[in-house]
Amino acid sequence: MEKRKTAPNLLLIMTDEMRGDCMGIAGHPDVKTPYLDSLASNGIYYPNAYTACPSCIPARAELLTGLSQRHTGRVGYEDGIEWNYERTLPGELTNAGYQTQCVGKMHVHPLRSLMGFQNVILHDGTLQYYRGTDIPYSENQMIADDYFYWLKNKKGISADVTDTGLQCNSWVTRPWIYDEMSHPTNWVVTQSIDFLRRRDSRKPFFLMTSFVRPHAPYDAPECYYNVFMGKVHDSQSCLYPSCC
Repeated sequence: MEKRKTAPNLLLIMTDEMRGDCMGIAGHPDVKTPYLDSLASNGIYYPNAYTACPSCIPARAELLTGLSQRHTGRVGYEDGIEWNYERTLPGELTNAGYQTQCVGKMHVHPLRSLMGFQNVILHDGTLQYYRGTDIPYSENQMIADDYFYWLKNKKGISADVTDTGLQCNSWVTRPWIYDEMSHPTNWVVTQSIDFLRRRDSRKPFFLMTSFVRPHAPYDAPECYYNVFMGKVHDSQSCLYPSCC
């Protein structure tokens, strides 16, 4: 009798607003990405892969559904529009017997929509739309977003990622003011590792680890921030003059 093949475990790592050339393996002169470089060097690197749409919400809709902008109905940034799709990637994997989990950014509506995942541990970054006074309590970001709820319980009721004085689309940069492990990036990693610890080992898993960064605010913990302090970018020797 032929032995049945084991379904592979799937890990999808997502970042937000990261240019395709901003990796060491891509030859960028300044950006250091040793872990991504390791993954790329031991796998397949697609330097000519492009997103179907560069705007956040439609790009995520297309990734999760496999549909084009014409069929998702999303071509630009707009909050508050309900996500109703018959099939999604996590939904199909759930139906196929996978244990499915997202940790980090979803940016869907309603905020707590599972989109086919069995569970979501949410951190969407700062979304002003979901902080308005007319937003229902269950949709208020300080309640519905797991990271913000965790941060205010750890650091105090008023704690926020904007405590550095930076807004979510600011081009200004400052070091993260809290301890390193409280940074949203580290929180997403910690929560993802915890899922691997407590998952059902009898099932294959699909884990989407979805980071808000390098989307602004540019607030890396100080030890990483200081790596680039005092450096002057030389546009004459830059491999990517369009960034200068």
